[in-house]
Amino acid sequence: MSVLYPIRVSGFYNLCMRVFGEVRIPMHFSNFSKKMYGNFVHVFLLVYKEKLNVSYRRFVEIADENNLQRMLCIKRIPHFTTLQKFLQKIDKTVFEQMVRACRKLLNLKDIEASIDGTGFSNTNPSHYYQERVDGVKVKNYTKSVYATDNKTKLILDIKTHSDNAHETLDFVPLVSELVKSLKTVLADKAYDSRKNREYCWQNNIEVHIPLRDWPQNREGYGQKEHFYKPRKKALKLFKPETYKRRSLIESVNSAIKQTLGGFVRAKKATNQQKTVTIKAIAYNIEHINRTIKIWLYINCQGFLQGIFNQNLFILKKT
Repeated sequence: MSVLYPIRVSGFYNLCMRVFGEVRIPMHFSNFSKKMYGNFVHVFLLVYKEKLNVSYRRFVEIADENNLQRMLCIKRIPHFTTLQKFLQKIDKTVFEQMVRACRKLLNLKDIEASIDGTGFSNTNPSHYYQERVDGVKVKNYTKSVYATDNKTKLILDIKTHSDNAHETLDFVPLVSELVKSLKTVLADKAYDSRKNREYCWQNNIEVHIPLRDWPQNREGYGQKEHFYKPRKKALKLFKPETYKRRSLIESVNSAIKQTLGGFVRAKKATNQQKTVTIKAIAYNIEHINRTIKIWLYINCQGFLQGIFNQNLFILKKT
């Protein structure tokens, strides 16, 4: 007689399913697919792989040993090449949407965000990214720019690149995705740009970026209307005490690299960017499941205690 044991579903699995549902990704890309594995199974396994920080082959072995297919309600764990092909097929914007969907789980509003960039080294880079390609030397790491919440240390959005583009170009795209929820934006001198500040001012967002010392021979230095006026306004609105909280994003970069690894194993540049974005998803889900859950519990305890004290005061008064 066979005995059926209850399926144990982890909090990481539940949160990953909720994030997947927020993005509204179809379960299958084609009506003529085999339907053996849905898109959620592939996404969850990719995110869980980055959480464990192991290779594809090693991850499939670990998943099979831990009977992960029972929790996913599938007959067997897919071959590691199936996950690799799925990563090549799916677009990077899908994973970026999942990063932004993590904010909706907590319903964050009036956010004080910090923006900064960091790099993930490529342990297995392609030959074309080690040598000069078309006369352009490409960096041997994947550049990523984060927008994080200072209160919860949650990654709100991410942009990744494999070329030599400056990270200040990602400032406006990051802010535009969160413009309805942002209240304050903090960034270092690398993002000192009139375009960045004016975009925030036009959308009623406080921006605190320290000014760089421009040389007098810089183009536009003598044009007072286009150069001095915005800088004087930025200097007047700049608050050093508020800007000090920008350092909280450095702890987020350190947490990701220490727990999930500061490197990527993919060969192609597009897969390297997707892998870094998946690391951000794994960090967010694990952070919500572990840290923010405790933070919400403490806040709810204080809220309930306040209600109890208020009711007790009313009873005593009556």
